[in-house]
This record gives sequence, structure tokens and C-alpha cells, in this order.
Amino acid sequence: MSLPITFQAFIRFATGPAFGNAIVLGDPTSPLGTGVLGTQAARPIDVTAYVQQASIRRGRTRILDKFDAGSATIVLRDLDGTFDPDNGTYAGELLPMRQVQLRGTYGGTTRNLFAGFIESIDYQYETGADIGYVTINAVDTFRLLNLATISTVTNAVTGERTDQRIAAIFDEISWPASLRNLDVGDSTIAADPGSDRSILDAVNAVTDVELGAFYITPTGTARFVSRLNTIRDSSGTPTEFTDTGIGISYQGIQFAHDEALLANKVTVERTGGTAQTVSDATSIDTYFERTLEKTGLLLETDGEALNQARSLLAAKKDAQLRIEAIELDCGQDDASRLAAALDTDFFDPIKVTRTQPGGGTITRSLTVQGIEHDIAPNSWRTTFSTAEAVVKGFILNSSIAGVLGDDVLAY
Repeated sequence: MSLPITFQAFIRFATGPAFGNAIVLGDPTSPLGTGVLGTQAARPIDVTAYVQQASIRRGRTRILDKFDAGSATIVLRDLDGTFDPDNGTYAGELLPMRQVQLRGTYGGTTRNLFAGFIESIDYQYETGADIGYVTINAVDTFRLLNLATISTVTNAVTGERTDQRIAAIFDEISWPASLRNLDVGDSTIAADPGSDRSILDAVNAVTDVELGAFYITPTGTARFVSRLNTIRDSSGTPTEFTDTGIGISYQGIQFAHDEALLANKVTVERTGGTAQTVSDATSIDTYFERTLEKTGLLLETDGEALNQARSLLAAKKDAQLRIEAIELDCGQDDASRLAAALDTDFFDPIKVTRTQPGGGTITRSLTVQGIEHDIAPNSWRTTFSTAEAVVKGFILNSSIAGVLGDDVLAY
């Protein structure tokens, strides 16, 4: 691929450790402390030379939604039968649930873009043709968390912090400590309900209490972000994208001005508690009554339920012109743009300016909520799905989250 970013794809064909990236000596993307020591048979094979195209999808599509499972698709061009499922070089080894690792290198630095497991393998050989195409669809570790089930969590008592509960859930399936990155939670939680559910559902129930976030990183690490850190991350110095020639240029922008996220009467109810309802009269007068209800939460107190209802109302009571996504052309060797495309992560703050017909401008301070890469032999497009800060708070000395009359103290 003749692109300024060098794309690499690896498949671990043989059996290896159950979780994580195998440590490869001399490989900076699998250092000690993050990689998992594998067996001699755990051999990642570089299939980059066969890649015809690739795509990666990670994140969530709407503010306050749960994060979706990350996914990736790579299409391999097979000229000599290497991937023939019966007679090829890797016959009997290219199987579902084998690990996939996708990376990008620019400026001498390699970044992990995706780590996951093969979900399906599609072979396409046209009659009489001397070429075949193999499409590999992969999903991240959410897939494993959705397959594993539990009924109880050991010592999951009332008063635990949210991160402590998630750690206890992972302990139930012996999830490696090296593949957890859990912020100290800002909320405590009620006792575990003791019902049958998947590990993913159990963790998401805790995340609902925190009003934080849970996702899988490009290295395969389970990441829990606390409520306070979503606020802190969004209040940092933003990366600026403009169409004015100042800052980083973008090549596409998507606006939305609708009622999709609107809610002006919010009810939050914990298990065994009293429903807490808050509303905004001005918003109701403007948009009619739009309700949002969250019930059955493992919140510890009604006061916590009320605080969450107030935060949700503040985030959703106004219908605003939104910038939903921006697209970057990474096929050109622009150092600042390529670094932004590869290094930007969820909740990172960005500032986007659009010059409108007639000379007016629209500027929004946003956070990144989704990241997509679409890669072809002569094209690399990166798209950021964006949103206003998920939970607003007042941060002293911040030009973004420290504005009197606009930002509020978070709970």
C-alpha cells in the first residue's frame, strides 16, 4: 500500500493464550506488562502483503449510549492458494476465534488500531479465475465478555466502588489483571442482584451506575472510565480542526439538528428505591414533553438516582445543531493530520470550525465518541464520531469546562 501510514495486519493462526496480545521480543507494541506470555505455538503471522482493503469500527454512535463491540474487516487477495482452506499454507489454522491485530506506523511510531478475534471467514473464488479473496470479519473482546456468563459475584456487597465491582466481576472469569485499566470509580453500588447474565451485561450495569464508560482498547485491554475522568478528559486542550487553513484540515463534516437526543423529563429509579424525576419547563414549552426513563439501576441511594437524573437532563434538554462526525484524508503526508488520526482516543477534546456560505462560521467544542478507519491501496480515511461532553462539570482554569453560567458542578 503506497500510503504515508504503513498498515500492518497480523493473525495468530495457532493456539495461544486466552486473552491479550502475545509478547513478541523486540516488538514495541507488545511490551512487558501489557502483553501475555504465550506458548511457542502462539505465532502471529504478518499477512500485510495480502491485504486488499481493511476497515475498523470502534466506539458508540450516540451520546450516553453504551459502547458497541469494536469490529474490523480485512480482505486478503490470494494469488497462489496460500489461504485455501483445505490445501493452503494455513489449512486447518485459519479458524474462528483466532486473534487479529491491526496496526499503523507513521513517523517511526507504531500504533495499535485494533485487537480482536475472528468471527467469520468468507472465501470467494470465481470459476476459472486465478485469484481468490478471503474476507475476515473480527470483533474485539466484547465478544468473549458476551459469551461468558455468571450468576453471582463473590463478596459483591453494598457500598463497593464501581471499579471494585467490575474487578470482582472480572475475577469470576480469571480475566488477567494486566488487561484491565479501571479508573477509581466516583459512585458506590448496591449488592449484586445474583441473576444469570453475561459478563458484558454485568459490567454495563455497573457503568450505568457510574455514568462513565466501558470499552476495549486497541491493545485488547478492558477500559473503565470514571465519571470524573470523562469530564477531565473533555476539558483538556482540544485538537483543532478547521477549513480555514489554520489548524488541522478535515475533508468531510456531518451536521445534525434534530430531536434524536432530546429529553426534558428524566426519571431514574434504582432497584428497591423511589423513582426520581426532574424536568425542565422551558424545554417542555419549546419542544413538548420528551421523556427518558432508566429503571432497575444498581444505585445505592435515591440521592444518587436524583443526581444522575439531573446530569442526564442537563445533557439532553436542548436540541442543538450538532457536528456528528468529521472525516480526515490520511492519504496525504500531513504530519499533524496523520498524528491526530492515529493518536486521538475516546473522550479526547476536539474543536471543529466550519465556514458557512456567506462567510459565517460554526464552531463546536466536542469529544470523540467513535473512531473509524477505511483503508484501501491508495486511500486511508479516518472518521471521528463526535458529541458534546457526555457529563458536564466545572473544571477550574479550563476554557472549555470552566465557564461560569454554562458549566455546573458535577456530582
